[in-house]
Amino acid sequence: MSIRKRLFISNAVMIILPIILFNIYFILLHLFFGNELNSFTHRPGAHVEQNQPAFSKLTKTASLQPEKLLDTTYLDALSSELKKEQTELIIRKGQKILYNVSPFKGVDTKDIPAFGQEGYNPMVWLDSRPFSIRQHDFYFDDGEEGSILLINKNHSFPQLARQFFPLIIFGLLGIVILTNILLSYLMARSILKPVRLLSMASEKISRGDLNFHIQSNKKDELGKLVNAFDDMRKQLKRHNELRDQYENNRKELIASISHDLKTPITSIRGYVEGIMDGVANTEEKLKKYLETIHTKAEYMDRLINELFLYSKLEVNQVAFRFEKVKILPFIKDYLEELKLEFNPDQIQILLHASEPFPAVVRIDRDHIIRVMSNIIYNSIKYKDKGQCIIRISLHDQKDMIKVAITDNGPGVPREELPNIFHQFYRGDPSRRADTGGSGLGLAIASQIIKAHGGDIWGENSDDHGLIIAFTLPKADD
Repeated sequence: MSIRKRLFISNAVMIILPIILFNIYFILLHLFFGNELNSFTHRPGAHVEQNQPAFSKLTKTASLQPEKLLDTTYLDALSSELKKEQTELIIRKGQKILYNVSPFKGVDTKDIPAFGQEGYNPMVWLDSRPFSIRQHDFYFDDGEEGSILLINKNHSFPQLARQFFPLIIFGLLGIVILTNILLSYLMARSILKPVRLLSMASEKISRGDLNFHIQSNKKDELGKLVNAFDDMRKQLKRHNELRDQYENNRKELIASISHDLKTPITSIRGYVEGIMDGVANTEEKLKKYLETIHTKAEYMDRLINELFLYSKLEVNQVAFRFEKVKILPFIKDYLEELKLEFNPDQIQILLHASEPFPAVVRIDRDHIIRVMSNIIYNSIKYKDKGQCIIRISLHDQKDMIKVAITDNGPGVPREELPNIFHQFYRGDPSRRADTGGSGLGLAIASQIIKAHGGDIWGENSDDHGLIIAFTLPKADD
């Protein structure tokens, strides 16, 4: 859920939830103070209608038999009925209260309405409390003024307001405050948690620590931001690892170049000094010295060219011209040209492929020729038999074409097979230029095959030779 929707729902809940809670709160108040709160639902003077039979009876008695209102027994019976309706009876004669029961025994005649104020009075203060009174005035047989007063003991509205309004107001405020605190906490928790994660991650990254992981299961904007931040951390970590790898490769490259260039330069310097010192005092010796210098210079030039190519391949700076090529005719043409360079008694190259082999691959012709040349010349360089036999076989593997080049040479120790595609690796520990080459041939081949979207690997054959195999993706129709 997005933050916008969450805020909208939160605002709606902030309005609806207090209303629901206040209703529940009012119901609880009604359960505990039901009798008192009932007066809220009564209209003014409703108790008068409830006491009408008793009041009518009293007024009739006052008219026909006023002296009967002096009978305490009669009045006690009426008072008992009135008490059931939360009403008290007071009889006044002149300035004297003839009949009065608890809780108004301490009430004086001056505290109640005077003679002549007959009717309903909604609020009269007795004992510092408001009550409603219904009054009927009459005359006793001796002519003295008399009054019948029915005092309703139900709480009046002001008293109820003074008693319950604080509970209602503070309850309402408490519900609103509690709702706001709860919703604010929930919203803050959902927002601040990802913010704290981002803050912690930022501090770690600023210290150079990328070995951590943050994740959010939320689908809102902040959850997406947390996951995007972690993706950025992963990319930064991969970048740093790649940078460190490049730095290590650079150091290793410099060390290897220094070693491989120092040897021919030392030889060239020695032969040049021999010529300068007159050691090459015959035409034959001078010719030999110059041929050696030329050979060493060509080796250095070849090493620098291969090194330059490998460096460009490693940083993806080589432009490839891909085209769709039928693999079998392409390899046949290449081998026909290559065979012209070798004596068949010493080097024999064989091609094995089922006819017809219509597979089409998407390759850069020149670079694939370089790959095969590097592998084949590597096999010839390390041949240990009178005749070097190289077999090239093609295999169709669904979306890929596998090319395997097998020789009958000494092979490579099993533990060294993973290293043969590393830069400057040579099977000859002496690393001599006349047999070891530049050490970049198979490394260059590996980079080219990877740029084509294939794989390359090495393995020993059953007859102790070496197999270099690589795959090329088929071209789309």
